[in-house]
Amino acid sequence: MKKCPECGNPSYDGAPVCGNCGYKFPKAKVVAPKSEDIFQKEPKEKKDSNNEDTVSIIKSKKLIIGAILLITIIAICGIVLMGNSNSGSNSSSPLQSIDNVKEYSAGDFAFKYPSDWQDLNETDLEHPGAKFIQKDNITIEYYNVTSSADSIKEITQGIITSAQGKGAFVELVETITLDGRNASNIVLEDADGDYTRYVSMFSEGMTYVFKVNGDSMNSVTSEEINSVINSADIA
Repeated sequence: MKKCPECGNPSYDGAPVCGNCGYKFPKAKVVAPKSEDIFQKEPKEKKDSNNEDTVSIIKSKKLIIGAILLITIIAICGIVLMGNSNSGSNSSSPLQSIDNVKEYSAGDFAFKYPSDWQDLNETDLEHPGAKFIQKDNITIEYYNVTSSADSIKEITQGIITSAQGKGAFVELVETITLDGRNASNIVLEDADGDYTRYVSMFSEGMTYVFKVNGDSMNSVTSEEINSVINSADIA
């Protein structure tokens, strides 16, 4: 029971007005019980600024390292291409500055060499008619053979397989350009410690080969040797 504040008349708790004087009782406020929100979001963890800095540094370093590697690869490719181009170019041949130059010609193939190189009267049983010239401890043998190979790659593999069967080690294998054609350039260290270089050209079923023998890598790849090889010409 509740009493009217105006006239003091008792009324039941839910009465909206006083039955005696008509006073309107104020409505009671309904308070909803508190309930736990099961979907309440978990507080976000504060990111460690130091960790963010570390990740940023790592990412930036990866980009820098990637850029350096890319530049290095481009530089190496450029050096290789320039080297191959120089190997196949006759424009810088020392033979052009020599007054006394000899020329060897056999059929459709010819090459030039300095006159101070000695012509040798030697025989290669495997390659009859081979041409030999020598200077100091370096010998150049030229020969040509009919070949059933389909490519310079196949010829290269055949030379390497044969040399390895005799105990030689491969020091260099590359493709160069001679007389506007692809040519194979191989340097082998023989079982006795000397070096043999094979430069092979392939055209219309014929293989043309320079075989250079010397006592060191430098001796068989010298500028003078390259000038002789670069003078090769297939008609």
